[in-house]
Amino acid sequence: MFLFLCFSFSVLAFSQNIQSDIDSQFRDFSSLIENKNFGKALDIFGNEDFLKIFPKEQMIALMDQMFNSKDFDLKIHQPENLIVSTDIIKDKNNTFVKLSYKQNLEMKFNMPGIKSGQLLSALKAEFGDGQVDYNESTGFFEVRTIKDAVANSSDLKNWKFTIIEKKQIPILKQFIPESFLRSLN
Repeated sequence: MFLFLCFSFSVLAFSQNIQSDIDSQFRDFSSLIENKNFGKALDIFGNEDFLKIFPKEQMIALMDQMFNSKDFDLKIHQPENLIVSTDIIKDKNNTFVKLSYKQNLEMKFNMPGIKSGQLLSALKAEFGDGQVDYNESTGFFEVRTIKDAVANSSDLKNWKFTIIEKKQIPILKQFIPESFLRSLN
């Protein structure tokens, strides 16, 4: 009985260490993105298999375009309510863990002739009715989303992240176990 209890506590501590490491590294990854340090974010935390399909330079250019557009201002905030799953999936030489979190964004569109009411309706259609507000004093749309991400590691120390977008699942199946992706639906 004593041996069983020791083993149980050991497994629990190991799992909590993994969860803590993933939480900390995901927050570091998010800070780099928030501060527009896209190259460093991808170098340290980018999923190598994802970057084989979408090269790092292409991803940096896309993020630069998105975050530095003259047509709109985009502010991304640190994730909130980050939940790192205790379920671990092993596949080949990788370990996969699901993350869920709340992501707050602020968007301001700099396009004359488009009314804020039209944009508010479009954003509500995209993100959900209760997920978008318009702040008249700042001119920013405040968007709240619930996101899923995958953390994967071959050594259980250095975690790589892929943000899951449902429309990307056919591509993600190339390097994330299909059973894992099915669990996200």
